[in-house]
Amino acid sequence: MKRLLSILTSVAFTTSLMANNSIIVNTTQNLVNAVSTVKPGDTILIADGTYRNLRLSVTTDGTSDKMITIKARNPGKAYISGNSAIELRGDYIHLSGLYFKDGSRNPSEWKTHGPGIVSIYADHCEVSECLFYDFDQANSSYISTNLDESGHVPQYCHIHHCAFIGKTTQDQVINLNNTRKKTLEGEPGKPMYHRISYCYFSNPPKKGNAGGGIRVGYWRKDYGRCLIDHNLFERQDSEAEIVTSKSMENVYFANTFINCRGTLNFRHGDKQVALNNIFIGTDEMYGYGGMYIWGSNHIIGNNFFYLPKTMKDRGFAGIYFNCGPKASEHALAYDMVVVSNTFVAVQGYAFNLAPMYDRRLKAFGAETELPHDITFVNNYVSAHNKTKSVWHEENGNSAKQTWEDNVYSGLDVSDMKGWENGTAPKGISTEGLKKILPYTSIEGIDLDFLKILSTPLQDKPLNKKITGPSWCDEYPGNYAETGVFVQ
Repeated sequence: MKRLLSILTSVAFTTSLMANNSIIVNTTQNLVNAVSTVKPGDTILIADGTYRNLRLSVTTDGTSDKMITIKARNPGKAYISGNSAIELRGDYIHLSGLYFKDGSRNPSEWKTHGPGIVSIYADHCEVSECLFYDFDQANSSYISTNLDESGHVPQYCHIHHCAFIGKTTQDQVINLNNTRKKTLEGEPGKPMYHRISYCYFSNPPKKGNAGGGIRVGYWRKDYGRCLIDHNLFERQDSEAEIVTSKSMENVYFANTFINCRGTLNFRHGDKQVALNNIFIGTDEMYGYGGMYIWGSNHIIGNNFFYLPKTMKDRGFAGIYFNCGPKASEHALAYDMVVVSNTFVAVQGYAFNLAPMYDRRLKAFGAETELPHDITFVNNYVSAHNKTKSVWHEENGNSAKQTWEDNVYSGLDVSDMKGWENGTAPKGISTEGLKKILPYTSIEGIDLDFLKILSTPLQDKPLNKKITGPSWCDEYPGNYAETGVFVQ
């Protein structure tokens, strides 16, 4: 009798079409079959269970008012494992509520900067409420946007309320691509207009490069125009670049970085913006990072840094401004605005104006330039016996910057132009901002920089209740709490 009931139940759940255009599936093959017949407005509900060796390619387009939705019937209880990969090749597809773990992909079939476990090739796609945990030993991203065979660049995709934990393999967790490979010449990559928001990242150290949290674009001439906002990075330690921004005109807004052994990097691409981000070290187990800046024409404003122990290999600071040739892969930092940032108990310096200078001299010799023409306005530094000085410099290059209305507490700065002693920042008006900002918005991103910067930072650090999947009360592993990863 139990066997009969089991059969009947299985039949009832096997790809059954309901009145509300929902399709319920409970096997890997049923899911593949359902995708082949799906129509705009349909929802595929994945029943509780484990879906091994899922190779899914969704090619049908949804529409703006009738997205195709593929989601766990009970979020977090549909497990994707084994030799699995999902491709979103149709526009307006929404993937949601899946738990990716216990993978077994063949490492020889995967490579860095290629397709991820979830690969997006189309426009207006969405991935939400998914959890990725230490999936397997293949080197690839967890989520990527990719050019298809015709060269189409995906646009207007949104990754939100996902968690990425325990990745030990090469490649960033999320890769956003708009060119096939990096190049100094040729046409710039097409603007992407993607958004990553309310996601959680915690991943242990690994050997080598190309293993951080997010890569946006590929090279300095590419246009990103992506918004990375309200994400929590907690012990995101997989490499020195927590986020590597490799395109122009991206905005990083209201993210929180806690105990991260790396930096938010403006790696390639001019005209990038960082607003209202919070960088915190809650212990002194390791050296923790703030921001590392390459290129020019950036706005860095209203960010908060509390880093009692900073990174020795970067040069002990909150923000690092790169030295090197302007035309190099290691591009010089110059000509930008740094306004209304707060530094409390940062070990070393608020600003390092010559990080890794000896290394750059060795690599580039006389071509090496020191950062210059950076405008520092209304920044506040509170030392609390941790900060040696406002800045570290070489060859007097602090004199090649503009310093205005900055405030320092804990050190006599009476002989430093543009600095005065005090217990709080002086503040800056909208009119004052208009005089120093090179621009007040980025195309495709609905943020008013004047409004944000004229309001003192009041945001609290993000936490796990705000970011990541809403269905997940407790994440697997305890690396975020202990700093020790055990598989």
